[in-house]
Amino acid sequence: MNTGASSGPPTWMPAAVGSAYRHGSDSAEDLVSGRAWAGMLEALGRAGSVLASDRAPTGPVDQAAGYRHLLVLLALAVDEALRPSDPYDPTFSPANVDNILKWGMDCPDAAYTGAAVRPDATYRITGHPESVRYLGFQVMSGIANSGNIVADDLDMAADGTFEIHLSADRRPGNWMELPSGSSSVVVRQFFYDWDTERAARLEIECLERPMPIAAPPGTEVLSAAGVARQLTALGQFVESSIAFWLDIEEAGRAEGLNIFRTPAALTAMGAAAENVSVWGSWQLDPDQALVVEVTPPDALYWSVSLGNHWWETIDYANHQSSLNGHQAVLDPNGVFRAVVAHHDPGVANWLDTAGHGQGAMIFRWLRAAGAPVPATRVVAFSDLAGALPPDTARVDPETRAAIIARRRSAVRRRFPR
Repeated sequence: MNTGASSGPPTWMPAAVGSAYRHGSDSAEDLVSGRAWAGMLEALGRAGSVLASDRAPTGPVDQAAGYRHLLVLLALAVDEALRPSDPYDPTFSPANVDNILKWGMDCPDAAYTGAAVRPDATYRITGHPESVRYLGFQVMSGIANSGNIVADDLDMAADGTFEIHLSADRRPGNWMELPSGSSSVVVRQFFYDWDTERAARLEIECLERPMPIAAPPGTEVLSAAGVARQLTALGQFVESSIAFWLDIEEAGRAEGLNIFRTPAALTAMGAAAENVSVWGSWQLDPDQALVVEVTPPDALYWSVSLGNHWWETIDYANHQSSLNGHQAVLDPNGVFRAVVAHHDPGVANWLDTAGHGQGAMIFRWLRAAGAPVPATRVVAFSDLAGALPPDTARVDPETRAAIIARRRSAVRRRFPR
């Protein structure tokens, strides 16, 4: 049986499962004989064995999160397999990465969407940014960033509407190049005020394509070979995705725990050019807390969020596991001081581990005047009162409950499914 798609996104990306329908050399016989299905099950078995290895933390919450992460990867892959992803008939549908299906330390302030594209076609995106804090468009070649543009830089009509052309050759007005190898356009919306900001209105259409449509969309006969390729890709995705993010987390942990590392704009891994990130790995005993301090630069957007060992953002609807520049409370001298802890310390900038013992953490600086590396120190939870300035902003249990209720309501509005 073929080992996977010959082109398209890397096997560890969810989109690899959708694009596999059109790529690769698996045959109808691979499906009918059961070889594709058996190969998928074997790959899933190997992925599951990671949870019993020394690569997995042993705590019950982190173990439960690991097995749940396998379900998340399966759900992402199945969603990619079943939804259309024709680059000549694109659509912006809600992304499958949301507050439940988490992958690759997605941003808690974000709503993601995207569409498959081809460099031999021409597209037009139309829309209105509404009131979202940040709206960015990015052309991808596999996982690499081929170019991006921010809505703030677009030429817009008097009513705020805009259009962007995407093509290999330059077009007048707002334009994004589709270089050789272009495979998708990704749209990121980052919300600062979760209660009031409204999502952008967006549509995409294919204006020109190299050949006429052979049949109306959705009327093609289902391809047995295509389904075989997707089954193979599904198994590969689950197995390679869990390994990919574990490799990254283990490499980070080897550099040190409870510290942040050198800032980077990871465009080669799909990050937007204007997004500089600062990563770290955290690990705390039940009686420990991590104090994080930084003076945020002038920025269009900034945030900090916690993830678990599997590179899923910790449940940000039901736990204050993230804060952005609108939600955070700064000291009078402009310092942001947060406390990562397993229990509520009663400070405004608490970052809740939600019972996890270890994981990833990230600051995102978008269109920022700098990318400072936050200072950190581990203290005993019982010593927090003496470790923090006396004027540290605090909240009582009733206020905390109200904050969480507003977070939960806002996330449900953003992701209504």
